[in-house]
Amino acid sequence: MKRPVRKPAKRAARKSSTKAKKPARKTAAKRHSKVRAKPRSKPRKPAAPPKPVASEVNAVIDTTITLRDAIRDGDVSSVERLLAKDFQFVDASGHVHARSEVLAALKASPHGMAGVNARCYGRVAMVTGVRKSAQGTDLYGLDVWIKMRDGWRALIHHNNSLAHPDAPHTHPEPKSRPADAPPPTCANPLTFVPYEPKTKAEREIIASFQALETAVTRNDADTWVRYMADEFVVTRTGQHPTTKAERAGHLRAQRAVNAETWVAEVEAMKLWVFGDAAVMRADHVMPENRRPPYRATRVWVKRDGRWQMAVSQQTTRVSE
Repeated sequence: MKRPVRKPAKRAARKSSTKAKKPARKTAAKRHSKVRAKPRSKPRKPAAPPKPVASEVNAVIDTTITLRDAIRDGDVSSVERLLAKDFQFVDASGHVHARSEVLAALKASPHGMAGVNARCYGRVAMVTGVRKSAQGTDLYGLDVWIKMRDGWRALIHHNNSLAHPDAPHTHPEPKSRPADAPPPTCANPLTFVPYEPKTKAEREIIASFQALETAVTRNDADTWVRYMADEFVVTRTGQHPTTKAERAGHLRAQRAVNAETWVAEVEAMKLWVFGDAAVMRADHVMPENRRPPYRATRVWVKRDGRWQMAVSQQTTRVSE
């Protein structure tokens, strides 16, 4: 008698065992997927809040002192670390010294700075005050700092000679003209400047500069003040600092007699923009030599959608 064939049963068993394993694999896969998903469910750490402005101002002042001490000690490596790649030193004679020249011949002032005033505009800061030069003369100094990833770096150090104590604190009396006398043309800088802006921000800054200079030629104080920060101060060689209110008052006096007001041509310009703050270095010449050539450093800040000038340091260029 032949034994019955059991192959179908084996196949059935194999099929059943196969079916039984499939759910197990799915369950394992689900377990693995749950394990992998756990790290994703962890909340990300919140970004560190920005430092308060007061804290940044203190940091800039501390770095200014550190740089001064390094120069005094002849510590070239420390000075080099604190100077930005584009660093410029404009001395009280209007001569410009590049970073490499400064590092090659460090000259320390024997005294610190008095009447220090510091302001921070995001990644741009400025420190002003009265200091003694290496030769012992009184100077009004402007230090412009920019914040990099590893800290504050000096971009411009600009000196100016103080006004003599007997120098007048007011502008000279404006000279009257006929009411229909036109304002001067001043194509440079009112319609063009010898600088090609690289970004939208640079174009906006140049437009603001041209707008305020146009207002000056027209003695239009109401337009001029829109482009000047409330803390604006301009310092010129041999003159006392002039505030926004004082400058606006002079423009109104000029307008009352339709005085002729010229603005200087831009001979060269460079801009550095850091968010809502910027630095402008420019060299100027006055048409028909109405004023000696000078070098200017300006700080700009964007407020309420408009670029405004916060400071202007202007040093007369003395022939070498």
